[in-house]
Amino acid sequence: MNEYLIQLHRDDCLWAELTVAGARLSQVRGELARRFPAAEGFNLRVQQRQEQRRIVECGPEGIRLLGVQYRYLELGEA
Repeated sequence: MNEYLIQLHRDDCLWAELTVAGARLSQVRGELARRFPAAEGFNLRVQQRQEQRRIVECGPEGIRLLGVQYRYLELGEA
């Protein structure tokens, strides 16, 4: 399932970030836009999360996942 990062900005200053499942993106995006209107200086930036790299360790016990690094693709402003 796709995940998205929604950033809420006011006057070009980041106020909040929210990770949202793809199934709820439209609903959450609409709710945020309604509660934080552009007329008051707010805007939303939406990015799709994509896995870029897995960090693993190989030891006597086998291979272990240490972390995952993501990159984000800009979808545009709401």
